[in-house]
Amino acid sequence: MKKVFFRYIARNFWGPFGFGLAVFCLLLIFGSLFDKLNFFMRSGQGAGLFAKYILYQAPYFIVKMAPLATLLAVLFSLGGMISRGEWKAGLAGGWRPFDMIKPLLACAVLAGAGQFVLQETAAPDFYMRSEYLFEGKMRGRDDWQRLIRKDVSFSAGEEKFVTAHLFDGRRKVMDRVIADTYKAGRLALEINAASAGWNEQAKRWVFSDGVIIKYDGDRKPSVHHFSLYQSAITVPPENLVLEKLVPDGISTRDVSLRLNRLEAVGAPSAAERTLLWVKLAAPLANPAMALIGAAIVLLLPRNNRYLSFAIAVGLGFFFWAVIIMAQEAGNAELLPPFIAGLAPAGLFALVSLWGLRRARAI
Repeated sequence: MKKVFFRYIARNFWGPFGFGLAVFCLLLIFGSLFDKLNFFMRSGQGAGLFAKYILYQAPYFIVKMAPLATLLAVLFSLGGMISRGEWKAGLAGGWRPFDMIKPLLACAVLAGAGQFVLQETAAPDFYMRSEYLFEGKMRGRDDWQRLIRKDVSFSAGEEKFVTAHLFDGRRKVMDRVIADTYKAGRLALEINAASAGWNEQAKRWVFSDGVIIKYDGDRKPSVHHFSLYQSAITVPPENLVLEKLVPDGISTRDVSLRLNRLEAVGAPSAAERTLLWVKLAAPLANPAMALIGAAIVLLLPRNNRYLSFAIAVGLGFFFWAVIIMAQEAGNAELLPPFIAGLAPAGLFALVSLWGLRRARAI
C-alpha cells in the first residue's frame, strides 16, 4: 500500500514538470528571439541559422529552467491533492504530512540529477556552438574567445616570466617577446626575440631572431645572438593565456582543469572557483524548490493553477537572481566560493523548512 501511494503521488509530479519545463523554455526562446533576431536579420544569414542557434541553446534552457519546472510541478501536484481531498484522506489514513511530500522530493532529486547530467554533457558544447554562431558568424568577431592579446605578461613556471607585445593563442605564436628566468630572486637569463612559436613535438617554445643575455653576479652580462633557440619553457599556449571564460559553455571537469592551469601560471582564479561551486550546487536547486513549493501550498488558504503558475514564475526568477548575485559576490571575492555556490539553495531550503514547520508538516 505504501509503495502504491508513493508511486501515485510521484506520477502527479512528472506531468506538470514537463509542462512547466516546456513553457519556461519557450519563454526563454521568445526572449532570445526578440533580443537576437535583429542581429540575424541585419546579417542576412537567414532563418535557418537562427533556428540552429535556438536548437543549440535548448539544452542550456532546460538546465536553467529545471528548478522552476520543479517548483511548478510541486505547486500543481500538491495543490491538486488538496483540492481533490486526497491530502485530507491521506491524513485520515494515518499518513504524516511530510510522508506525502517525500515522493515529490524524490522526484525533485531525480530532476536535479538529470539536470546535472545535461549540464555536464551536452549543454556546454551546444552552448558554445550557439555562441560561435552568434559572435563569430553573425557579429563577425573572429576573436570572441579572446585568444589574441596585446601587451601581456604571465608566469611560465617557477621563476620564469614572459612578456609579449602580441600573443595569438589560435596560431600558438608570440611577437616581440621577452622571457626572463630568475634564480634566488635575481635575473639569471633573458631571451629577447622578435617572435616565438610553440613546437608541438618538442613541447617547448622556440624563439626566433633574437639575443640571449646571461647574467652571472657582478660580472658583465654575456650576449649571444641566435636565429632559432629552443627554450626551457614547456608551458603550452593554452595554459599561458586562457580563452574567455563562458560560464554556461564549460563543464565542472573543464572548470577544474582551467583552475589547475591558472594555478600553474599564478593567475587569479576567484571566478573559476566560484563557478565550480555554482555548478556543483546547481542540482540542489530542485529539492530546494520542491520544499518551498510544498510550504507555499500548505501555508496558502486557497490555491489554483493560475496562482501557482504566477508564484512559480515570480519565485523562480527571484531564486535565479539570488544565484546570480551570489555568484557575482564570489567573483568579487566578497564571499568564499563555496558559500557563493551553496548559499542560494541552502537559504531557500531553510526558509521552506521554516514554512513547513509553521504549516505543521514537519
